[in-house]
Amino acid sequence: MVDLQELSIMVAAGTLIIGVISQIDTTRRGARTAERELETRQAQFFLQIYDNFHQADFFDKFTDILTWKWAGYEDFMLRYGRDANPRAWYSEASVAAFFEGVGVLVHRKLIDPEIVGELMSRHIVLFWEKMSPVSLEMRKRLQMPVDVWLENLYYVMKPIAEEQMKKAASLQQHQAPG
Repeated sequence: MVDLQELSIMVAAGTLIIGVISQIDTTRRGARTAERELETRQAQFFLQIYDNFHQADFFDKFTDILTWKWAGYEDFMLRYGRDANPRAWYSEASVAAFFEGVGVLVHRKLIDPEIVGELMSRHIVLFWEKMSPVSLEMRKRLQMPVDVWLENLYYVMKPIAEEQMKKAASLQQHQAPG
């Protein structure tokens, strides 16, 4: 038979176990809430960046750059270099700096690469593929890390852009008449 002392020990142990379970549950819920809050803050932060991305001035620069043509680094500098064409030089530097900044934020895990990829992967891919010969040559000549985070961002975004293209092609096949 259980005496009063044993009963009080069992009640105390049961209370302790319930308290520990409750604390673990509270900690888990708190961690999930903190994770959701972080995701929300990241999304809000990225949307502020994305707002700048969709300004007419940025898109004018971006689309203009995509139409540029040159034959090698020297020709690029003669057509679009700082001394030859300050407006073009600033446009390219401005767009590159924007994507470089996004690259740093993705690298530091301050914004989710999937969010960036879903909204601007093709732009990053197009820009880097257009400008990489110039950036890489400039990196060699200046012996400086020119557009390093932009290049890194490109390698993060390229698979996302390719997956988007596959999904788009699949959707087109399903929507094709007949």
